[in-house]
Amino acid sequence: MSMAKWKEREKQQRKNDIIDAARKLFAEKNFDEVSMDEIAKKVGLGKGTLYLYFKNKESLYFAVVSRGTRIWAEMVKKEVEKGNNGLEKLKLYVNANKEFSNEYPDYFRLLYSPSLIKKQFDMEKMTSSQEFQEVRELFKEIMLIGIDSIQKGVDEGKIRSDVDPTEAAILLSVIYNGKVNMGDWAKELLENKGMDEHKFTSDIGDFFLHMLMKK
Repeated sequence: MSMAKWKEREKQQRKNDIIDAARKLFAEKNFDEVSMDEIAKKVGLGKGTLYLYFKNKESLYFAVVSRGTRIWAEMVKKEVEKGNNGLEKLKLYVNANKEFSNEYPDYFRLLYSPSLIKKQFDMEKMTSSQEFQEVRELFKEIMLIGIDSIQKGVDEGKIRSDVDPTEAAILLSVIYNGKVNMGDWAKELLENKGMDEHKFTSDIGDFFLHMLMKK
C-alpha cells in the first residue's frame, strides 16, 4: 500500500471513530447537551482535530444521521426487491421500517429527532451542511420506494383506489415520528397493557396495512 493510500485510510478510520463517538453521545443526550469538547475527549483527540473533519456540530450530527439513513435505505431496498407485486412490496417496506427501528433504535431516534430539536440548531449551518442534504435525499429515496409500492398495489387492485400513495407514505412516516417522540404517559399506558416497544412497532405496521388494503 502506498503512503498516500495509507494516510487516506487512516484519515477515514479517524473520521469513522469520530462519528461512532458522536453517535453514542447524541443517542444518550439532546443535541444541545453534547459539546464538541465532549466528543473529542471520548474519541481521544483534540477539539481542533474534529474541525479538520467536520466544520461544526451540526455537520457532525448529520454525518451520524446520514450513516443511519444509508443503513435504513439499504434495508428497505433489499427487502422490497423480494416482493412480486405492489402489496407484497408494501408489506416488505413496512417490515423493513420495523426491523430498522428495532435493530437500530438509536439511529431511528436520531432520524426523527430533528423535528423536535430544530429550534436548537443554527438553521443556516444545518441546511448548508453537505451531510444534511445527503440525509434529505436518502430520506426522499426511501419515501419514494414506499410511494411506488403503494401505487403498484392500487394499480393491481389490492389497495383501495381512493388511497393517495404520497399521502399514505407520509402518514406512515408521521406515525413513526409520533412513536419515537411520544410522551411518558403513552409509554406508561402501553406498559400497563403489557406491550413492549417491539410489539407496538409491529402493530403500527399492521394497522397501517389494514387501513390501505381492500376488504
